[in-house]
Amino acid sequence: MPPTNFHEIKKDTKSLFLTESFLSIQGEGKYAGIPSVFLRFGGCNLTCKGFGCESISPLDGSKLVGCDSIFAVDKKHFGKSWEKLCDKELFEKVMFYTKELSYKPHIVITGGEPLIHHKHKDFYGLLKLLDDFFVFVETNATTVVDFEKFNLYKNVSFCMSVKLSNSGESYIKRVNQKAIEAICKNAKEAFFKFVLDEQMIKEGKAQKEIEDIVKDYTNISIYCMPLGKNKKELETNSKSVISFCIKNGYNYTDRIHVRLWNDKRGV
Repeated sequence: MPPTNFHEIKKDTKSLFLTESFLSIQGEGKYAGIPSVFLRFGGCNLTCKGFGCESISPLDGSKLVGCDSIFAVDKKHFGKSWEKLCDKELFEKVMFYTKELSYKPHIVITGGEPLIHHKHKDFYGLLKLLDDFFVFVETNATTVVDFEKFNLYKNVSFCMSVKLSNSGESYIKRVNQKAIEAICKNAKEAFFKFVLDEQMIKEGKAQKEIEDIVKDYTNISIYCMPLGKNKKELETNSKSVISFCIKNGYNYTDRIHVRLWNDKRGV
């Protein structure tokens, strides 16, 4: 099927914001250790307060609680530092990081939740410009993508980081089987990545929740990662997650960037 006619894509009334970009290694999941350019987009449809990462608002000094990328989630408090960029400007960011490299790194599109922008003209236009790169999208898999209308997503690899109850989100908000099914059936590649902590493993919640989500996708790989906003929390949860993976036949993934740089951003 030929690429979608870009004239058919209505310009999104919402602005597309980049919260940070950098060249590093992929720290987690199937492609851990591979050099990658990260493009982190602003905005998310979840808050994940259960992860308990605390940040201080640059707007009013208040304490904010959420995930470890809350700076890419909460536009009210962090939006002044976000960059409004078009597709060509975003591609120029990639070219800046890759111009002196003798190889093409992976391009990791993350957030926040990047797929809330999947219909945006500039977001979709970026995919076309990245045609010669390996493009990897990290998503919570709650947004249903129309792969026939937006067929460039068929060339993308997806990490489906579906949230479990330890995120603090309700089941109806964090699990969308239609969105998961669309990715699994249409994407170039997809795998699951679940964030676990020692407590939910001890309580028997982890296995039950994972089985409920993946039961219809026996051919999709499963990676389990310890909850860890910093080295201390990572150490607390990692051994339990490793034992859990060995017991159930899942793949363990660490958080290399946290091991190396603790909770520092942009690395």
